[in-house]
Amino acid sequence: MKMLIINIGGTSSKVAIFENENMLHTQTFRHTPEELACDDLWQQYDFRKKVIKDYCESQNLDIKNLDAIVSRGASVKPITSGVYRIDEEMIADAKSGEYGIHPCALGCQIAFELSEGMIPALTVDPPCIDEMIEIAKYTGLPELKRKSFFQALNHKAVAKRFAKQIGKKYEELNLVICHLGSGISVASHCKGKVIDVTNGLDGDAPFGLDRVGTLPAGDWMKLCFSGKYTQDELTNILNGKGGMFAYSGTSSAIEIEKKIENGDKNIEQAYDAMAFQIAKGVGGASTVFEERPDAIIFTGGLANSKYFIEKLTRRLNWITKIYIFAGEDEMYALAEGAVRGLSGEEEILKY
Repeated sequence: MKMLIINIGGTSSKVAIFENENMLHTQTFRHTPEELACDDLWQQYDFRKKVIKDYCESQNLDIKNLDAIVSRGASVKPITSGVYRIDEEMIADAKSGEYGIHPCALGCQIAFELSEGMIPALTVDPPCIDEMIEIAKYTGLPELKRKSFFQALNHKAVAKRFAKQIGKKYEELNLVICHLGSGISVASHCKGKVIDVTNGLDGDAPFGLDRVGTLPAGDWMKLCFSGKYTQDELTNILNGKGGMFAYSGTSSAIEIEKKIENGDKNIEQAYDAMAFQIAKGVGGASTVFEERPDAIIFTGGLANSKYFIEKLTRRLNWITKIYIFAGEDEMYALAEGAVRGLSGEEEILKY
């Protein structure tokens, strides 16, 4: 099965050609602020689509000969985990902005249009998948509910790879998986479903490299009404200007650890505090199964840091065995999911 994989990011367009789960070729296009300057995300569409079409031409790729075009998923209505066919309804929901705005929506429409109805246009485990049990959605205020929004693609791919590695099915295991990136998500995977998960995008999680995480509600409310910040500025603080960035001026773990090596005790303490909060989150996520989880798994870019992982394992290795799946290979995860759908291992779902 030959597939074109598309992953549209904030400042990049990643594209790859896969034969089953084997990558034949890939390229990442980095875009300048001038190329992406616009008042609305969808004004980038023609530019982004041309990048993908030019890539296909450069590789002599005839789209009619593909088995599928696969895009990383957009922010749409809550859905269950799986492989989905991209259709007009999904794209309309992505364009509406009701569920959030993300460049991946551009990739979904590009995949849909390039397929021309001749081959499947697919997406796998978009970030809005919702398998949370109802009691996990409660807050102390009836008007507000916790939401499921996290790095679902990587979570699910890592869970299934781990299960295969130990000769079991994902649906047989209880796993705590923690994605360590600019944002942190800690999920309780119970027999194949994410029954509880933190939402770092909305400030419901341990703080991360550039996200504030959970804040004292009263103090956050005072800050919001202080008149010091506009709503847009507060949104940027919540997601992009908080976390370790606020303490160190960088969201790069490599740069943060260099500052610590050079003796910056304030940044070291903040980094320790981030690890402390993550460990508390993982510990809490371990309680929902009513028994010890089968494994704790760390994934994401920050999982490459032995220095940071050691801080976590020191607090958590008494709970159960810890495994590391560093990085977040979204292109492979999309290919793996599409193969499961195209081969009939999983049903391709309608949005």
